[in-house]
Amino acid sequence: MDGSAPPPRTLAIIGGGFSGACLALHLARGGYSGRIVVFEPRPVVGLGLAYSTQEDSHRLNARASRMSVYPDDPAHFTRWIAETGACDDDPEAALPDGRLFTRRSVYGAYVAGQVAPLVRDGRVVHVRAEVRELARRDGVWAVLCGDGREIVADVAVLATGHAPPGIPGALAEISGHEGFIADPLRPGALAQIAPQAKVLIVGTGLTMADAVAALTRAGHGGPITAVSRRGQVPRPHALEDFFTTVGFSPPATASALVREVRAAVAAAVAEGLTWQAVFDALRWRAEDLWGPLPVVERRRLVRHIRPFWDTHRHRLPPPTAAVLNRRLAANSLRIEAASIAGVKDFGRQIEVMLRPRGAREARPEVFDAVILTAGPGRPGQAADTVCGRLVRAGILAVDGTGQGFCCGAAGEVPAAGQPPLFVIGPLTRGIFAEIIGVPEIAVQAAVVAAQIQKLSVVGVPGFGQTSA
Repeated sequence: MDGSAPPPRTLAIIGGGFSGACLALHLARGGYSGRIVVFEPRPVVGLGLAYSTQEDSHRLNARASRMSVYPDDPAHFTRWIAETGACDDDPEAALPDGRLFTRRSVYGAYVAGQVAPLVRDGRVVHVRAEVRELARRDGVWAVLCGDGREIVADVAVLATGHAPPGIPGALAEISGHEGFIADPLRPGALAQIAPQAKVLIVGTGLTMADAVAALTRAGHGGPITAVSRRGQVPRPHALEDFFTTVGFSPPATASALVREVRAAVAAAVAEGLTWQAVFDALRWRAEDLWGPLPVVERRRLVRHIRPFWDTHRHRLPPPTAAVLNRRLAANSLRIEAASIAGVKDFGRQIEVMLRPRGAREARPEVFDAVILTAGPGRPGQAADTVCGRLVRAGILAVDGTGQGFCCGAAGEVPAAGQPPLFVIGPLTRGIFAEIIGVPEIAVQAAVVAAQIQKLSVVGVPGFGQTSA
């Protein structure tokens, strides 16, 4: 390269699941002229943990019509399904009213298919490696990979998704037991469970539902107990679509917001609508309502209301709900509000002390398998992750609610004197409230891409000085 023109700008995207893939798509679509390097250890960009599953019982919990990667073309995914015949072998995907709840593997193929041409023609470079560390060096970022490679970038984006879950202290004693399954989404993780095995699932959210559906599809019919502190289970979708234009006023307190939502639900039901319609309207106003709240009120919402919000907002795919209902009716599935008071290695089995909510005493039960589905960990808490190291270095700061990292309106991490750093997706939940669903992340990816494009146009210190 001669010295008459600056070398191409290099952008490093750490994480090639949905958030990272969507950002790469929007940058390439916008004509970003530099190198877009996506660091993703999986063989395909765009799948991540959620969409790399090949288990047919794992489904999107949102209808296909809301899952386009392009906010300005909301029908893109449904057109892709029609053109490719991706659901032709899946009669359970379509509801009588035409709504589609596809397998997650289908959605993974869709996202990966959008990115693949960009990887083939070189507009996106896929570095198949895990990033161990992101370090500032002479006005640029050094991306240090687990395989020893080091790539230098002008701008970095953290798109690592949910923080990895940890094993709760109450289960630590059985962490090495053959019957303990810490990651039920790992391919083949549930294959060891016998058809009549007695199973305990710790957690009662969507991953619990996935585990029950996968076990049932594999022929399991033994007793399953699922426990969480409140025993809250994701709610079903409405039998048909209802829409409401109900408005919400920015609240001053968490209690005021709760009262307003309850009043809106009561008014909607009185008009023949559903609570789901109110929550859908609330979802799109979440950032506006969350933003003005003082941190102390945000914390109250997270501590007291978030479990209820999650179970109403993140609903069961209808085919999965049908499986749970059948097993509940057959008494082969029990949902209980309880905590784990202790565990013990019981040879090939596991003894668990279950304390029902509100009870003083715990009761012992013996299980053949214990499956952990308790959700993601706290961001930055794992010291051996790239985010954990950035927190320890003082580059990233956990937001006041502990749900994500501090950032600006376009995901930029505020820090003077360092090369540009952005966060995207679930890592920003504490700032934007509702940013873990595909529609919101797709919009955010377009915003972040536009900001990065702006930086490349106006110039920033050190920007454009490196090449990969």
